[in-house]
Parts: sequence; structure tokens; C-alpha cells
Amino acid sequence: MPQLPEVDGAIVTVVDNGSTDGSIAAITTRFPTVRFVPLPENRGFTGGIAAGLVRSAARNVIFINNDAIPEPDWLPALVRAIDDAPSDVISAGGKIIDTTGQLIDFIGGMMTFDGHAFQDGFRFPLGSREEPRDGADIFFACGGNMISRREPLLELGAFDDDYFAYLEDVDFGWRSWVTGFRHIFSSHAVVRHHSSATSNRLGHFERGVLFERNALQTAMKNYDDDLLREISGSIFFTYLHRLHHYATTRNTHATELTRTPFGTAASVPPPHSRSLKHRIRRRIAGREGLATIDDPLTAMQFRAFDWIVKNSDRIAAKRAAVQKRRKRSDREVFERFPLNYVATYPGDDELLRNPLFRILRAAVPSAERDLGDIIHT
Repeated sequence: MPQLPEVDGAIVTVVDNGSTDGSIAAITTRFPTVRFVPLPENRGFTGGIAAGLVRSAARNVIFINNDAIPEPDWLPALVRAIDDAPSDVISAGGKIIDTTGQLIDFIGGMMTFDGHAFQDGFRFPLGSREEPRDGADIFFACGGNMISRREPLLELGAFDDDYFAYLEDVDFGWRSWVTGFRHIFSSHAVVRHHSSATSNRLGHFERGVLFERNALQTAMKNYDDDLLREISGSIFFTYLHRLHHYATTRNTHATELTRTPFGTAASVPPPHSRSLKHRIRRRIAGREGLATIDDPLTAMQFRAFDWIVKNSDRIAAKRAAVQKRRKRSDREVFERFPLNYVATYPGDDELLRNPLFRILRAAVPSAERDLGDIIHT
């Protein structure tokens, strides 16, 4: 366990998300002056942040992941960044590098038109990408290394607790900009991050559900009225295109999903050739031979959208709160930080070439990017 950072006047709060590995005893024994907040279950990143904020009365609050190790001068650099910033700066985001100190983790991010986001330059060699100058505007600060002014943070609702994890900092960044605040970059506040050390425990597909549902609710909450009406067609066409790709390429009897009306699927014997045994089994079991969703990626897409449908009232209410506070139009924001179109998932190259999709694209500042230019895989 690394030494916890110290600075005059700072209070360190550790939120334990229902751990069972002895963390509570280790922390309370080694760091008796730390304010400790044990939670009975895992409430995710957003739930942990919320629990810590409830117990804080500080002027500024700092968030750092449990799998991040601060470099020397990290904490004073963050404090200087926010204390020296104009009053419309709500947060400063620090630089994040990998554990070797040689690769980029976060030096700024970018959002796609449908609410997803990327750490631009992720895992490229440090110094190979242009880095924002100290104090430069960024669209959002990474929640794993940031400082915020507590009062406006809470006024805006902080991180949305419905997210659990992933994209909550992107949502907060967007909300901040449209309500008149800004985020800046603090190049001297550096941490080394063991990427996904904690989140890998959730499992790939469980994380996928969070990514998909959080991206959709980010878009549904934050686009202004005019732009949401203009861009929602492309967002939902994209979601359906990805669902269609997974459903028709990764599941049992998937050809049943693509046959024409009154046509015969290749995997289903035509009626006149079916054996007596097959016809008896069909009568007993019902519509035997129809497609079966047995692929976790397909199920992931359905589960994410199911959450959106079941929580539509909550999303609509939160959207109303965001729009009520709006002081900047989205077009003004995206003039600074263009939306991005990126082929991310299997089938997306076909999607971006689809003539219907191109018709549905909104007339808003945007850029087409290659995934390989954004993250190094």
C-alpha cells in the first residue's frame, strides 16, 4: 500500500466499497488519521464519490483512483491549479500516465456523437502527442485525478450516481460547460495509473452494459432540445445497427433473423422435408428453430437498452434539470470540442458508410477519427 499524500490542511478520506480483502484493517492500522468511510456493498465509483462528498465540508475536493500512485508535488499542483483559476473553472484535471511512466493514460478526452468517449492518445508514448498547456481548457477532467470546487460541484449534482462507473466524468464535463463553467488541464499534477486494475473484476460484459447505457443517458440528458431532435436519429440508428450486427452474426439460428418474408432460413428445414420426429418436437416445444440469443455481446446491448427504457422517467427528470441551468448552446460547446465519429465496434465501418446514417448525421461541428489514432492497441 503506497504512502498516502500529505499537504497542510488536507483531509484524506478513503471510501471502502464493500471490500472483503482486509483493506479496512490495513488502512485503519497504518493510517489512523485518515477519515475512513466503509460501505456495506460496492456502490461503484459514483457511489463511492457520493459517500465521500457527504462527509466533506472542504472548499475543494480531490478524486483519485485506488489504483493510482501520485508523483511528487501532485497534490500541491492540483491545489494551485484550482486556487489560481478564474471563478468559472469548476475543475482541474491532472495528467495520468501508465505505471512505467512511459505511456499516456489521460492528457485530455474526446466525446463521440452518441455519448461515448475516449482518452485521446491512450497508450501512445509520452511526448508523442501534443499535450494541452497548463491551464488550457479541456472538455472534461478524468475522475481518477481531478480537483473540483465543492460548492458548484454539488450545485450541479456532482457525478450522476445512476452511472455506477464509466462516463460519469464525461457527463459531468458536458453539464459543466453548458451551465457556464469550464474545466482546465493541470500538467504538473501527475499520477501513475494501473489501468483497469479494479474494473477488470467486473467482467468484460458487465462493463459493456455500463458503457452502453451510460453513453445513451449522457446523450439523452445533455443535448439541447434542437440538437437532440436533430441527432437522435443517428444515435438510435447506430444502436440498432450494432445490435443487428451482433444478433445476426453471433447467435444460434441467426439466419432466422435475416430471411425474407415467407422465405426459408438456411438453418431451418423447409416444411415438406421435416421428419415426423421434427414435427412432433416442434409441437411439444413450440417454435423450435427460431433464433436464440446466446451471445453475451448481444445480450449486453439488450440489457443496456432495457435499463434506459425502465429508467426513462428518471432520465427525463434529470434532463429537465440540466436544460433549466443551460447558459451555453451545444453548438457553442462543440465549436471548441467537436463531436467525433469513430468506427469502434465490429460492423461500424459499414455503419459509417451507410447512406441512411449519413443522411441522419446532424449538421454540428464534428470530425471523423480512426480508432488507431486515438488509442494504441
